[in-house]
This record gives sequence, structure tokens and C-alpha cells, in this order.
Amino acid sequence: MAREVASTRIPGIESHLPIPEPPILQPAATPPVAKALVGKTSLVRPLFLVPHRLTPAERHQRICDLAYRRAAQRGFAPGGEVDDWLEAEREVDAGRY
Repeated sequence: MAREVASTRIPGIESHLPIPEPPILQPAATPPVAKALVGKTSLVRPLFLVPHRLTPAERHQRICDLAYRRAAQRGFAPGGEVDDWLEAEREVDAGRY
């Protein structure tokens, strides 16, 4: 099927060269999935599920949020701030928050 562009037509001069069709693009192959072998069974873990590492600023913000929640749970009673902070650090570093 030949196509001609209207702006390239000149009256009296007809082009006999066919205009090539654009190539049909095939969908890209799916990216490989990371595989880890454990004993005789194989586990398939997609690459996008790998947890990212927290930046120092993200880590600090999470610790602040969790320590505040802990203080709120105990009614902001004085004397437990350090314990709240240290427990929040442990939970964030363990990946539970």
C-alpha cells in the first residue's frame, strides 16, 4: 500500500516510486527475572521487589515518627524519651517499620 503526502505532489509530475511502509515494531522481550537457588528448590524473585536501602534522612524521619507514636501511646509521660527513641531505632533498623 503506497502513501503519498499531499504537499509533495506537483501537478503534471507523478512519482512512480512507491513510498515504503514503516516497519512493524515487535514488543520488547520481558526483562529476565532474578533467580536464586536454595537447595533443590528454586525461588523466583522479581527485581522490583528487592527492598531499597533507606537514606540517612529517611531513616531519621522514620525513627522520629515511630518514637513520637510510642510517646503518644504512653501519654507523653516524661522520662521515657530515650527508650522510645532507642526502640524506634531498633525497629527501623530491623526493617519492621
